[in-house]
Amino acid sequence: MELLRNPRIDFLGKKIIFVSLSALLVLGSVALLATRGLHYGIDFRGGADVVLRFKQRPQVDEIRSVLARQGLDAAQIQAFGGTEEGPASQDVLIRVPPQEGTEQGDVSGRILEALRSAMGGESGKLDLNIAGPTEIERALQGAFPGQESMARAAAEALSAYRDEHGGLFRDLEEARSVAGLSPEAAAWLRDNATAGPFAIRSVDYVGPSVGRELKQRATYAVIGSLLAMLVYIWFRFERLSFGVAAVVTLGHDAMLALGAISLTTKEFDLTVLAAVLTIVGFSINDTIVIFDRVRENLRHGRGGDMNKLFNDSINQTLSRTLLTTALVLMVVLTLWLFGGNRLNPFSFTLLVGVIFGSYSTIYVASPIVIWWERTVGKKARA
Repeated sequence: MELLRNPRIDFLGKKIIFVSLSALLVLGSVALLATRGLHYGIDFRGGADVVLRFKQRPQVDEIRSVLARQGLDAAQIQAFGGTEEGPASQDVLIRVPPQEGTEQGDVSGRILEALRSAMGGESGKLDLNIAGPTEIERALQGAFPGQESMARAAAEALSAYRDEHGGLFRDLEEARSVAGLSPEAAAWLRDNATAGPFAIRSVDYVGPSVGRELKQRATYAVIGSLLAMLVYIWFRFERLSFGVAAVVTLGHDAMLALGAISLTTKEFDLTVLAAVLTIVGFSINDTIVIFDRVRENLRHGRGGDMNKLFNDSINQTLSRTLLTTALVLMVVLTLWLFGGNRLNPFSFTLLVGVIFGSYSTIYVASPIVIWWERTVGKKARA
């Protein structure tokens, strides 16, 4: 399929303007990373992340004061949902910095116990909003020896109902009326269980040493991929200028993506790192297509004017570039708009990378090759 028939666009006629723009954007990204840095996720910074869903819209200041009294005054608390209605609007992320010698259970247990005590939770009873199916089954088996099947069925029914109704029970009577619950189990719950003020959505913990190691490995992964691309392009096209241009372009795309993440304060975790590496793969693919057409035109004796050579090569592959970029953008844009909060940093990074990856192949990689051949390459041939 050919979108444009014989285009004659002078892409490189304004290369000075676009190269200057790219340089300013990269400098701006470097300044952002130096001053604001990246908002690292738990994968890289370590610590504990606890997401709780409350029965009513939570008061962040109240949660913060409760945790401060337990020595967790360094905890960061973020409410989800804003002014939106629905279960997600009652979620709260509690982020505790890494603490040497502290395990996940210690941190999350202190958070849960402190909040339950402060918000009217009943101690000594089975909290149906916190307990998992295994814990519920074990409690029922202890109360009714020899009735393992009844205990298992009750635990599964309670857990399934809770998951289907926003992740928590509004009150104990709602739990006792769940279908599949035997009369004796319902009666036992009345005296021995409670529906606490919140439910656990997720608990994640990464030790400080693991976080530092992951950050180091992430840096090695990005640098290693760029060096591998340099070597591959150099030998693939038998021109060092092509390899240097490709690596500078990839560094340009990755730096702009990181700058956008820093500017928007989106969380940088392993999924965002995967998005950055995906950007590298996408960008190099488009660059190789244009470089391959340049090499083909050189073989046919069209290597007089370098600007004309690259303009012709870019125009000859323009339809393919537009089709590929448009299809990828459709997928990434859909993921960004409808993927939810958890995928938003990942899809946003891909969106920025795809846009600048297509741009940089034309306005960064091509001018670098032309400059290299006219300066460094000319001196080498002399």
